[in-house]
Amino acid sequence: MSIVDDLDRARHLALAADETAAKELLLSLMPRIEQVDRDDLMLETLAQLGELYLVRTAYEGTREGVRRIRECLAVYASILAGTASADVLDHCTMTTPDIRRMTRRYTRRAQCLDVGLAAALGDHEAAAIGLAELDGMGSGDGDDEFADEFRLLRTHARINCALALCDDDLHVRSVTLWQFVIHQIDESADDGEASDNLFVVGALGYARYCIETGRLDDAEPWLRRAGARAAARNWDLATARTGLERGTACWARGDQMATERLINEAYPTIATYARAHDVSRCWLYFGLTRMGAGLLQAADESWEHAERHWRELGKPLHIHRILLQRSWIAIIRGRYGDARDMVEQARGCLDESPRSSWVAYARLDDHLGTVWRADALADLGFDGAGDPDDDWAALEARYRTSLGATRTEHDGPAFASAMEKLSRAADLKLPAALAVDSVRYSISDPEARARWAEGISAPLLAGAFAVSWDWENTELTGELIEYHSARGTFSADRGQSDAAEWSRVTTAPAPPSDVDELALVASGPPVDTGPSLIRLGPLPPLAMDPTGAPVLARYRRLALERYGQHVTTDETAWSTWP
Repeated sequence: MSIVDDLDRARHLALAADETAAKELLLSLMPRIEQVDRDDLMLETLAQLGELYLVRTAYEGTREGVRRIRECLAVYASILAGTASADVLDHCTMTTPDIRRMTRRYTRRAQCLDVGLAAALGDHEAAAIGLAELDGMGSGDGDDEFADEFRLLRTHARINCALALCDDDLHVRSVTLWQFVIHQIDESADDGEASDNLFVVGALGYARYCIETGRLDDAEPWLRRAGARAAARNWDLATARTGLERGTACWARGDQMATERLINEAYPTIATYARAHDVSRCWLYFGLTRMGAGLLQAADESWEHAERHWRELGKPLHIHRILLQRSWIAIIRGRYGDARDMVEQARGCLDESPRSSWVAYARLDDHLGTVWRADALADLGFDGAGDPDDDWAALEARYRTSLGATRTEHDGPAFASAMEKLSRAADLKLPAALAVDSVRYSISDPEARARWAEGISAPLLAGAFAVSWDWENTELTGELIEYHSARGTFSADRGQSDAAEWSRVTTAPAPPSDVDELALVASGPPVDTGPSLIRLGPLPPLAMDPTGAPVLARYRRLALERYGQHVTTDETAWSTWP
């Protein structure tokens, strides 16, 4: 078999996700290529290896491949510029048109690898600059024999950038990239293997983006089409990844049985191909479904596997979420100190990540408040509170049979301890809830506003009401009711109302709008949307008592200090009495 045929076979193996066999084949070709002294074939080998290393997160291999490609191209650039040495000129057997074609092609391939590498490393600004440079490498002369390949490269580079942005919770910045991607893959008339691979990768990535931002109906057709095309090509990994994404969508809808079935079907193939990120996501959902069935030990073990893989990948945002998820096991076991330690470790991960947002810190503080609330309920004799010394069997039995009742005397030390802990919980949960809700009516698009309310505001506001009620603080509960009545109502549609609180830590939709831009809007004047009965923007302070301070004044101040969010404007307080 010729070297060219072997390169084609390596490409076929890579598209089928058999990177190990493809890598071994490519490495075996390099001595043969050196013997025949064909730089164009060596450049193709290096480009394919760079792509393999990028997929398998072996980033040093990608970096080395790009370096060697550019060193080789620099020599040929000197020949074209007339500055090459006599030895180089004597050694060159290629014609000038061939050199130009080769230089054009592999300069683009190296640039695409550079863009993907920057995106994978989280340097999204450098990736965006590199993407613009790649776009500028079109020939523009109407005689580009690699025009189809260039179109695939531009689309693939955008897929890599968009996926990396979503991994860093920067979903909004990926919107224009996804729009380009879905237009390109949907309009393509090419039915070749490379085009099919691009469609599957792009469709799966876009479907995942839709699921993570609450657009479940938009994800479904892309998952169906990606699954059908992957199955037609016998691409087992792509088919399994389709099942994984369908499973995450089922979980978002509250269909636990379908989630468990789909993830169980997808996992063996995903594990065989050793995609660490997808393996971790499978273990996350294994844990969720097992906890939903009351199998706490199995859930904890599943999340331990997920955490280990994400630590190996060095993904601080994912590590912080799985730590928060694992802290629920500690809460249920009655080990509240361990749970708080996990929350602080998660905070360290947020501090480590340059992509952390104030919304992530608000959610984390809300969860820490949940730990304090659970600790307080244990003091109140909550029948579901675990004993730290219980074994797993006793713990799971208690978890399944709990009625949610509390039993304690109001004049004992346990009650006093519980009230103190609930006060600490309120100091954490209320400012977080008010901060994220301050954004809700700054979003002019009704669908985006509804998604923010469903995925961000509703869970945190519900937690604020719960801790106020447990605290038996009727004054605070009344203030929350007044605030909420003025802000409007929120709902939890699409099955979210059926989800347990513990399931939201790692599966809550990503903020559907840019929180930094929304923060500026929330801090400014109301948005003028034309004739409407809805006031968009922060409300003035609300006063329930003509002789008292505006409602929630202390918690609004904490929201400003911690998250920079102005919950109200500086206008005169609105009176809530007749």
